[in-house]
Amino acid sequence: MIEKLSTGIEGLDRLTDGGFQRGSAYIVQGPPGAGKTILANQFCYSHVRAGGRALYMSLLAESSTRMLNYVRRLAFFEEAAVPDRLEYISGYGVLEREGLPGLSKLIQHELKRHQATAMVLDGTFVAQSVASEQEFRSFIHGLQGVAAAADAVLVMLTHQARQANSPEHTMVDGWIEMSNDTVGYRAVQNIQVRKQRGANILTGKHSFRISEQGIAVFPRAESCVNTVPSTAHQTSSLSTGLQDLDQLLGGGIPAESATILLGPTGSGKTTLGLHFLSQASKDEPALMFGFYETPAQLNLRARGLGLDLDQLIDSGAVHIVWQPPADVIPDEIVHDIVRRARAIGARRVLLDGLIPLRDGLVDRIRLPYLINALSRQLRDMRATVLYTMEIRELGLDSMMPSDELSAMIDNVLLFNITRHEQAARRFLSVVKMRSRDFDPHTQPFHIGDSGFAMGPDERLQMFGHVG
Repeated sequence: MIEKLSTGIEGLDRLTDGGFQRGSAYIVQGPPGAGKTILANQFCYSHVRAGGRALYMSLLAESSTRMLNYVRRLAFFEEAAVPDRLEYISGYGVLEREGLPGLSKLIQHELKRHQATAMVLDGTFVAQSVASEQEFRSFIHGLQGVAAAADAVLVMLTHQARQANSPEHTMVDGWIEMSNDTVGYRAVQNIQVRKQRGANILTGKHSFRISEQGIAVFPRAESCVNTVPSTAHQTSSLSTGLQDLDQLLGGGIPAESATILLGPTGSGKTTLGLHFLSQASKDEPALMFGFYETPAQLNLRARGLGLDLDQLIDSGAVHIVWQPPADVIPDEIVHDIVRRARAIGARRVLLDGLIPLRDGLVDRIRLPYLINALSRQLRDMRATVLYTMEIRELGLDSMMPSDELSAMIDNVLLFNITRHEQAARRFLSVVKMRSRDFDPHTQPFHIGDSGFAMGPDERLQMFGHVG
């Protein structure tokens, strides 16, 4: 089997089916500012931390010292690795004096001298600019042989947007493309493994983020789902925390299912979610991921409902994560939820707010498939998940919403508010319950001092408003 070296980026390792193959040459292509240099440095520092030796050769006029000043700010930088295990050198002068033949000899010499098993050639487009197309192709072909002879990984960086049928892409073992586009006011960064010989790569475009930690890649959630169906377990139910609602649902929420709570703002979706969380325990913990209310705000709301959320959090029964809705990368959120749920062994998961996920997608048609992928991964952990999503208010005789998202979800509960005689009335309809008998009639409910309760609000009757 061909040995693989980690790219130093967990998500990219998944895209490449384990990392870079030893004895292989790769092209990493992308416009200026896409993150190529950060990716290459992250790979080098990861490699030397694993016990290898790396060489970073630049063909740019910019000095290595200047580049290092930027790399030092990143979390993966390790001062002690330079220059003993990671050497930065320039090939710019040799390229100017001796052309591609001289540069090829320099690369072979330095690989051997440093006994490097990983090498980056930064600025491959400069080498192309000093030679003919035929000479450049021969140079790339020769580097493929150099990598194989040294049993090393050679990563070549270029900002030139070459076509997929360009000869150099057929010569190398791998080709990775990075992009940095603008959609509206938002920057969208994608990475795509175009080619990797002998590997079962995850195709298509995937999101990534650049931060002080370096580059983090988030494979599309749909591409990470196990194609083998999970084992079906004996059907049981989880209580919503509300006895009357459990009865309406035929015993509670089916375990290991996905339920979506649809309704306008203020209709009671989050309130029901808090009751659902209140049934968690240290042995069967719950995870809540929300975009709107901070943990402090949720604690205050829970106290108003008579729920001791503070005690549940302190005991480890409930874990709350808040994410500001701006600059959301949906696949990052999905991976984070799965990681956190797995870490605590969550049996209940509440994702409060699908609108920020939907709005964070470049192509909104992905939302049903994204949520389906998340639900399947949580189900594999034996977790039961609730989603909330805002929709406009409906008249009671309006058609119930039916779309691709609802089709991907096991259970659908529809919340609604009607306005009559200066009073707001809340109603709940069970639209869908997969493999479960339920009461399909629209039911009134209210939110009072004791929280969410089925039945009309007695306060409205006191003031002459019939519930």
